[in-house]
Amino acid sequence: MNDISFVIARYLSNRLPFYYGWVVVFAAGTTVFARMAPSVFVLGIFLSPMADSFGWSRTLIAGAVSVGAIASMFLSPVIGWAVDRYGSRVILTVSMLVLGIAVTSLAWATVPILFYLGFATGRIIFHVPVQIGSGVVVSRWFIRKRGRAIGLLYLAGAVGGIVFIQIASLAMSQVGVGAAWVAMGLSVLAVSVIPSALLIVDRPEDIGLTPDGEVEPFSNAPARPIEATAMSGLMRTPDAGSIEVDWTPRDAMRTTALWVMVGVVGILFMIQAGVSVHVGAFYQDRGLGLTVTATAITINGIVSAVGSLVWGAVIERTPVRWAMGFLMALSAVSTVLLLSVNTMASAFAVSAVIGIVAAGGNVIPPVAYASYFGRRSLGSIRGIGETGVQIGQTIGPLLSGLAFDMNGSYIMAFVTFAAVAALGSLVIGLSRPPHKCVRR
Repeated sequence: MNDISFVIARYLSNRLPFYYGWVVVFAAGTTVFARMAPSVFVLGIFLSPMADSFGWSRTLIAGAVSVGAIASMFLSPVIGWAVDRYGSRVILTVSMLVLGIAVTSLAWATVPILFYLGFATGRIIFHVPVQIGSGVVVSRWFIRKRGRAIGLLYLAGAVGGIVFIQIASLAMSQVGVGAAWVAMGLSVLAVSVIPSALLIVDRPEDIGLTPDGEVEPFSNAPARPIEATAMSGLMRTPDAGSIEVDWTPRDAMRTTALWVMVGVVGILFMIQAGVSVHVGAFYQDRGLGLTVTATAITINGIVSAVGSLVWGAVIERTPVRWAMGFLMALSAVSTVLLLSVNTMASAFAVSAVIGIVAAGGNVIPPVAYASYFGRRSLGSIRGIGETGVQIGQTIGPLLSGLAFDMNGSYIMAFVTFAAVAALGSLVIGLSRPPHKCVRR
């Protein structure tokens, strides 16, 4: 299969009027698109109908997200190592096959154990192989344009969220819950398996190209400060151009910068999961119907799609700690604003703000890890970093579910989320990027 993908890549790279890295972005983007089938926003559409149909509590249903996150926490370092060892193409192709089967199987999940097995498997694919594999392969093909490339990658994810919400709501309203899962599972297989198997090549050097398609990468780079922008993985000097600095996983783990990123990104995704799993039910509790709720979540996806491109451009020009600090502050604001939702207009407006936060959470961390620690061991380092995301996504949905089951309201959970986000904004804003001395 490697030979086939290499032949296709060489053929296309010699004939396309643009850099083959953008084909890799497209192919990886299909997996990011498909991974949204078991996203927390899509689960939000199912939450009330499943609770009504099966008599399950919201905490029980949301617990499948947490189980998937716990399993992902243990698998993340292994998958990160596997991405470095076997390549993103293999990992992503196998993952799409597993994801399609897992989502389809949920049509027959009428008892909690079957639902947990199917949905948690989908969440593992969502969290680990797609998140790490897609981000790593795109980051290896791009350095100067990494922000834009990652932005396009998660534009595909945002579009996937919109499409799967519409598929789910349409199939559910016309046929039922089971039909919605089958329609989504088949869509996963149709969209993502062939592109990931045939079009992804793990490194530009594998087919005789260079990052960004430059003949002599970085040789004419202008001098700029060594700050944590999308190019902070490079050491620049006015007279010597730039040198890409690659960290080993062991060296990265000795830096404060890595653990600050792990912690703050974990907080961000704790809030995102804690809100997203329950936001559909929250809107319906506020008197909004299923159609309005689906539309609000769709608006979230549309804004997230556009926001991915905007954040991609921003992170190429802004230090990571500043961009991440602003994002955490905006997360705090958006969570507080949820408490003001009581009309269709307010739901749409708040969903748009949450979409901006979601876009930043998708784009900034992959760029930050690549910029801080280089390309060579990026899979393993991302595998370590993603453990923070999974811890956060384990806690968030359960905290929201427990708050509702105990108090009949999400207020306590949302206020807690806002306070923690504000603290995270302060911590990342005061942090510093890692520094590594290199010899020429």
